[in-house]
Amino acid sequence: MIGDNDVAAEVSDRLLAATRLMDESIALVQQRCSDDEFKAFRAGTGKAMGYLFAYVLRELWLEHPCLAPEGLDMNPPSKKKGNR
Repeated sequence: MIGDNDVAAEVSDRLLAATRLMDESIALVQQRCSDDEFKAFRAGTGKAMGYLFAYVLRELWLEHPCLAPEGLDMNPPSKKKGNR
């Protein structure tokens, strides 16, 4: 994805900061908006955060394992019985 380790580190830091801001914005909406607005915002923001982790940060960290947060399990999720 990004070969240069320094650039990858900066991108990782910026994207993690973005996810923190997204998480804070969910809390803000929960405090100041209706329950319906909160649920809709949380659902959409959660999807965006999930995509960011699954398809951008995870790929970046697989290429640069030294950038992955300590203790993060980078193994693919195990398949549950009955799921195809």
